[in-house]
Amino acid sequence: MRKSVIFSVLFFCSIIVLAQSFWGGDTLSPKEVKVRWGQKELNFKKFKEGSTSEKASMAYSIIKDSKLLGKSVKFIRENLGDPDGFYFIDSYPAYIIQQGKNHEEETWQIVFKLNEKYNVREIIVHKNCCD
Repeated sequence: MRKSVIFSVLFFCSIIVLAQSFWGGDTLSPKEVKVRWGQKELNFKKFKEGSTSEKASMAYSIIKDSKLLGKSVKFIRENLGDPDGFYFIDSYPAYIIQQGKNHEEETWQIVFKLNEKYNVREIIVHKNCCD
């Protein structure tokens, strides 16, 4: 009996961890973002008009500096441009910051998660694609 209870608890915990990983996807910490792409200060014009590598270089300052938290989705789109990524639902603006050339290369995006009033509640760097 005791073994079956322990097994059941471990099995249930494993399911929770796997489900969370599946639904949330892989993300990077601010430190990992800084190491991977550097830490240029956010410049709205350069982000809006820039390449994915230019956008990536500003990702750390975007997630570390809280000045975009609480901003409306309209503000984000007006200042950063039209989103080119996708994160589960269309209403979350997502911007590609690293584009894989095929399904074996990673694609990363910066995602602006919104609250019920469509204001930014969290900013993450999310792995959009691949193994």
